[in-house]
Amino acid sequence: MAIADILIGYSITAGIMASLLIIFSLFFEKGKKKSRNLLIWAALFLASSFAISENAFWQEGYNLFTLVFSFNFPLIVYFGIWFAFLVWIFEMRKERKIWLILLVLLIITIIIAVNCMNCIRF
Repeated sequence: MAIADILIGYSITAGIMASLLIIFSLFFEKGKKKSRNLLIWAALFLASSFAISENAFWQEGYNLFTLVFSFNFPLIVYFGIWFAFLVWIFEMRKERKIWLILLVLLIITIIIAVNCMNCIRF
């Protein structure tokens, strides 16, 4: 079994966890602070799912950032919709500061990854 297959499995698991945390925080958790914490964890799981997917592409020899930023419309829409969904959830909860922090972290990560792919490798 190739390492990329294992990474894709981890990516799917993190994506499912993110989805479950979002659903649980929106529909079942009524406490504002606990719901906010669950949404932050969901955003982190979603980010890890995307990062693991990117790493799986990198292991196979593809640069996901080149694919996305070469105006590949479906990928841009995919990532844009996910981020817009997170912004909408945090705005609905009146937590603008959190999604702005997530946006800044996303921009910093993209700048580092685009300019030096081997810099984010452990």
